[in-house]
Amino acid sequence: MKQALTEMIAFICERTGWEPVNAYQTCSKAVDFHVTQNVNGEKGVHGMLRKGLLF
Repeated sequence: MKQALTEMIAFICERTGWEPVNAYQTCSKAVDFHVTQNVNGEKGVHGMLRKGLLF
């Protein structure tokens, strides 16, 4: 989960030029995180941001 959040913040900053704190605020309101895989103790978590929300 921590890695998915960190990567989503980086993605938003790259696309918008925002500061990380603003990207984090957006994540808390607009990103849905889902556990998408659980195999052999490894879990996959993906963050989903609605297309077009940043523009």
